[in-house]
Amino acid sequence: MQALQSRLEQLENATGSDIWEILKASEQDLRQDLSTLNTLKEDKEKRTLKALEAIKLKKKELKSLRNEIESLQNEYKQYIISVEETLKSNGLDMKQVVGVFQKVLEDSLSEKKSAIISIIESSDISSKSSIQELREPIKSIKSLISDDQNQLELRNSIQEELRDLYDSSIEIFRSNLWSLFQKQGIPIQNLEKTQNFPEFLSKISEIFEFSSDLDEILSGNHAETTGNLIVSSFGQLTNLCLDMIENERERDADFEWILTSATKWAKNLKEVVEKGIQGMSGLDEKYKKDEVEERFNHTFVQFIGTITKKFVKKNLKDPMIFSKLAILLHRFEDSCEFDLSNKDLFEPLYEPEIISKWVLLEVELFTISINKLLSSSSSCFTPLPAIFIGGNSNSSTSQWASEITVFLEQWIHRVEKNVESFGNSDIQMMFYECQHTLWIDLCDKIRAVANRLYSESTWSNDVYLVMNSVWELRRIIQNLSFLLRNHFQTQTITWPIGSFEVERIYENEWNRLSGMIVEYLNDLIDSMDRGIRSSYQEEKKKWMMETFYHIQKCLSNVTVKASRPSRSPLMNVLTEELFKNLQTRFDKWKTCCSVEVLGSLYTQIYSNLLPQLDEFERIGHWTRGNASRSEMCRLDALMKMAANCDPSGELVRIAFRSIDEEQVIKMLAELGIHSTSDHAFQDYQILAENWNKIEQKQFDYGDI
Repeated sequence: MQALQSRLEQLENATGSDIWEILKASEQDLRQDLSTLNTLKEDKEKRTLKALEAIKLKKKELKSLRNEIESLQNEYKQYIISVEETLKSNGLDMKQVVGVFQKVLEDSLSEKKSAIISIIESSDISSKSSIQELREPIKSIKSLISDDQNQLELRNSIQEELRDLYDSSIEIFRSNLWSLFQKQGIPIQNLEKTQNFPEFLSKISEIFEFSSDLDEILSGNHAETTGNLIVSSFGQLTNLCLDMIENERERDADFEWILTSATKWAKNLKEVVEKGIQGMSGLDEKYKKDEVEERFNHTFVQFIGTITKKFVKKNLKDPMIFSKLAILLHRFEDSCEFDLSNKDLFEPLYEPEIISKWVLLEVELFTISINKLLSSSSSCFTPLPAIFIGGNSNSSTSQWASEITVFLEQWIHRVEKNVESFGNSDIQMMFYECQHTLWIDLCDKIRAVANRLYSESTWSNDVYLVMNSVWELRRIIQNLSFLLRNHFQTQTITWPIGSFEVERIYENEWNRLSGMIVEYLNDLIDSMDRGIRSSYQEEKKKWMMETFYHIQKCLSNVTVKASRPSRSPLMNVLTEELFKNLQTRFDKWKTCCSVEVLGSLYTQIYSNLLPQLDEFERIGHWTRGNASRSEMCRLDALMKMAANCDPSGELVRIAFRSIDEEQVIKMLAELGIHSTSDHAFQDYQILAENWNKIEQKQFDYGDI
């Protein structure tokens, strides 16, 4: 294939005899490639044939097996028919014979049933308190059931009696087991530190065997024996820890100690249970080895869940209970020596009573904190001292931070760390949807505060503080939403559309606030417009000077007061709307103003406003957007084309101050206009007349 590819590349530009030489030179390589392809084709055909033969063989085997099954079915039917015929030849009816056998079976089961019930009644289990008193009756019942060929039918016929026996006996088993644990100091004490622990383990194995016999009587197997022994063994430790929680004083401090101690005690308990099970007789090895580790870890997690639930319910009045608990469980999970992989320690908290309380507490804490922050009016929007803003920092990575943004980011981080630990995606989603509601409510509250601040004298400063915080809040929410959307997509769970809506709400609020600054600039232009239309020439020039002073001051304030991340977006919004308004007004001003007044306007724009904006961009205070640039170019084109109305040529000089003569000649050449004049000024006039064509060509004519 490589030879073919090489030949095709060589043939692309070959002509005449070269084509023949190329074909001849590559013939050997092509033959080799063809041989390789044929070999690959043969190998593929062989593999295909082999696979087909394997399929045919498997079909043949399946067909043979089906025939064998059909043969056995027919053989069984024939056997039944032959039995019926034999019975008929002896004067017997098949149904009557079956009935007799069923009656014999029932009588046999009835005898054993009566014997078992008699043993149960004579044992008087309710008056017994030790396993020794029940061992013989239990062994007898077990023997009667296991020796019967129809033990399933026998067990089913007395299921209710066996269940009562099991429930009563298992309580005695637990009582004896816990009593023995308590006597030896287990699980508080390590096995090696107990007195005469070999004898103790022997007694444990005997007690475990009693529970094993009860399982066999009730279900006929030991499938649940290991799990039952572990659960029963944990019972005493569970009760011990629950009592500690009930009597605890320092609450969260004591509970952390309980969690840590319970792990150590569970290790002691595990050693006893493992060795006790190993010493049992009559239990298959698979139950002794394979299931102990896995079942113990599972039961340990259930045990932690039980005491956690108790701790939470006891301390539900503590508003910080869930935050404290989450920290404790995270620490415990990191340090626990048991295998907690794929285990959810928070599962006990998913009960409606608890999880709803958690959600309500988070809502209450959030609401109280936000109301407290916003009650101080603008102070919660004031930048924190450690954070650089505006033109006061050379760091491009500095972020705006105020009390309210820090609060939200810390609150989100804390809640997110807790929620990401939940193993239940529905519970996670419930918390995130609650977050969305709180974020929307926060934006509404900020809007109300902003509206209140609007009427105060400090609004010209406060508006930037509020905008900076809103921009940063939007960024925080946007980043979290992005991470969570990716997280849920990996689990094929749909992320709620509300996250996009929340981002848009904060964006709209920022746009609303920036619109107030736009309105301020528009008011300046409106006032100047009224002054130009109704004033004398000198007053018109004064109006222009004062208006552009305030415009430049406003734009300069943006570079100082707006946060670094929001500065360029705000500058782009303001300049876009400002230059749109100036375009509309300019068409009227050029008809009602003298050349001298227009000269003042040209000076303000070309000598003051545009150089200031260029400087902002040069020093990195602003990244000019396309929409802003377009509106500036349109006003520039209007003013350059109108500059020729000045016979003195002063307007042309001002309008083209940033473009040198070489650029003018180059631009005229681009338009197909060749300069024939020795006077450069006439070239500028020609360029001014054709400036709309320059804009259409999008020619690079330098900074505006």
